[in-house]
Amino acid sequence: RNRYYKTYVDYVISPSYDLHKSLGILRTTITGQVLEEDMSFARFFSGRILWDESMASNAYKWVVNNPGGLICCLVGADHVKFTGGITGRFERMAKEQQLDCTSVILNPTLIDTRPSGSVSMLSNVAALASGPNDLTLQLRYLKEGVDVGSEESRLPDSTGGVLALA
Repeated sequence: RNRYYKTYVDYVISPSYDLHKSLGILRTTITGQVLEEDMSFARFFSGRILWDESMASNAYKWVVNNPGGLICCLVGADHVKFTGGITGRFERMAKEQQLDCTSVILNPTLIDTRPSGSVSMLSNVAALASGPNDLTLQLRYLKEGVDVGSEESRLPDSTGGVLALA
């Protein structure tokens, strides 16, 4: 896969796997099957991708079957971060129909909106004032000449900056 997808896996899926492992819940599948040992990362990853693809596919089918309709899905933040989950998959399916897909993360923290190390806490006035785990609304903008929605727009080097909004 491309560099963007590897970053998504490293930043979103791997930490989720680590959290599930630390909580001791990798020995039970979503169907309730009890495993003798922790689920491997490959199996966790496969399940996660299939889950995101299924949610995106079902949302897409509903939108296609309900022209002019509006669907609102409440899902965990990791399923919508950086378009690697449901939103990116929905956009891929809906590309030819030019359907809109918007994700909103409620009460995001700095870590929810930017990969670790990409924003200095010292240069982020909002984060300094409130701390790294409090609400930090941010707006990422692209460098001049980078088209929104292009593959290039997803690369960290294409970021013109991050505007702290709160």
